[in-house]
Amino acid sequence: MKRIVTDSNNIGFLTFGEGEKPNPLPHQSLIKVTKYSLNRGEIVMAKDAQKNSSIGWDYVGIIEETASDGKGFPQGTRVVGWRPEQDAFAEYVIGEPRYFAPIPDDVSDAQAATLPVAGLTALAAIDKGTRLIGNSVLVNGITGGVGFFALQLAKLSGARVVAQIRKSEQVDFAKSIGADAVVVTIDGKELKTEGPYRLVIDGVFGPVFDKLLENTEKGGTLVCYGGSGGYDSEFSVLSLIGNGGQRSVYGLTLYTEVELEPSSIALARLLRLVADGKIKVPQIVEADWSETPRYAQDLLDRKFEGKAVLTVS
Repeated sequence: MKRIVTDSNNIGFLTFGEGEKPNPLPHQSLIKVTKYSLNRGEIVMAKDAQKNSSIGWDYVGIIEETASDGKGFPQGTRVVGWRPEQDAFAEYVIGEPRYFAPIPDDVSDAQAATLPVAGLTALAAIDKGTRLIGNSVLVNGITGGVGFFALQLAKLSGARVVAQIRKSEQVDFAKSIGADAVVVTIDGKELKTEGPYRLVIDGVFGPVFDKLLENTEKGGTLVCYGGSGGYDSEFSVLSLIGNGGQRSVYGLTLYTEVELEPSSIALARLLRLVADGKIKVPQIVEADWSETPRYAQDLLDRKFEGKAVLTVS
């Protein structure tokens, strides 16, 4: 079968390669991939990976061979899932039961493709919050997939949602997806104008982390799932224990969140929300999978908003 692999000699650092068609275990299904979406994390890792390494978390496909133990979904079922092994950008993938879910009729393949890593991370982050109804939740990185979904999910939880953005031209976008208030700041000094926050969803980290922690209210939680602003930060312990303390910092990675809730269950939750029109998916840019190298680089260069969804032709 064909698959997308890393290529250190290629200007786009990704190219087509060949691989063996997967051979499922009795409890697994064989899925023919129809679409997949790009995530910044996997692209960043791909740039440093060995040549001919596979790539890809999110996929949408059709079950070509159901699990031989008789417990899987029927052949022909549309499904969406993710691959911790990062081999989803291929013609076929293994369907591990706890990592995929059937797609409702009211959700398109392209919509479903945006959900796995971004939507699941956002959902897990919101689930870390307590007493959100009527309290303030701060979300940064809203132009990325996780922040986009997290803001909407926080709104559904009954919270007052505040978006942290870096540019004033993003204010209208933040409000269009449900932000009750917007803080425009680079260094985080302005966060106190809308705080403190019962829950903070952070995908930036870096220099702003100290201010995020400082503005997390007593008994609140700061969830950190990434570091687009850098992976090193200095902060004062007073930001953690000051003003009554009792703050929690939670480091979130989807690889271990499945130990708390299988992705199959969490994906079903998200799919119902999309099908019922309760959350929107990001703006979708669609292309053939031969365009993967181009859109991967464009994603790193922030040349488009939303999610790139590639069709396996």
